[in-house]
Amino acid sequence: MADSENTWPRPHYNPGSHGHLHALGVISVCYCAFERGVNGLYELHPLEQKMPKKLIDLYYFGLNEDKRISAIKDIFQTYEKDRSVIATVNNLLEYFQWCRETRNTLLHAEHYPPLFGGDPETLHLTKRAGKREPKQVYVALGLERLREIADKMQAGREQCARIRIYLRVRGKHVHELDHGLMLYMHEPLPEKLIVPRPLRLLRRPPSVPMPA
Repeated sequence: MADSENTWPRPHYNPGSHGHLHALGVISVCYCAFERGVNGLYELHPLEQKMPKKLIDLYYFGLNEDKRISAIKDIFQTYEKDRSVIATVNNLLEYFQWCRETRNTLLHAEHYPPLFGGDPETLHLTKRAGKREPKQVYVALGLERLREIADKMQAGREQCARIRIYLRVRGKHVHELDHGLMLYMHEPLPEKLIVPRPLRLLRRPPSVPMPA
């Protein structure tokens, strides 16, 4: 049984190496948790304004992904008085957009087998350049790079959690907080994150010569 678990899905089909697929799975899991935390940012100020949770969710989740980011920025610009909080939240949202674009590029792509060119130790992926763009683009990433991307997703998740906790405990007295939040009463607003550069998308597969 253990052997079949270690070799599945081979020899029936080969979607890539176990190491690469494991890293992609971690990227997916960390991104989903990060996204959930970012969604939770929107409701903080509306709840303080005594807006019904049902109406908050109805508006926010009726928006597409790009407009949700704009809605969070607008809500903080309207209700947040601390400019440093606004700047930190905007930085987080910029970082989140990098994570979303990176995650979508990797998880919406097709495995490009190395037998068509390239190093088998590198994950080769291909996808359309855009929804209305038929041309293909290619991505080639080693295992360490994939793990680094997963770590950055997790860093964003943790940053978002720190910001949300900071906003929840700010200005509160001890008796107003749950026991779990008391530990964070004196935690400062976290420093901004460095937003990584976008993934390098190639117009042709690496290591494959162009036809004459």
